[in-house]
Amino acid sequence: VVYRSGMTMDDLERAAIAAVLVEVRGNRRKAAQMLAIGERTLYRKIKAYQIDEDEEESS
Repeated sequence: VVYRSGMTMDDLERAAIAAVLVEVRGNRRKAAQMLAIGERTLYRKIKAYQIDEDEEESS
């Protein structure tokens, strides 16, 4: 994930989560491990950032 001028920490976090989900093909357990956060925390962040997991899996 690359920082661009004007991005917020939330923008960076959302981009990181989305990128990891693509890398692990939507596997939340693996994504949480890679991000060093709990699965429930990841689930909450996916919902909060409105990340479409189906879209991420097919990318």
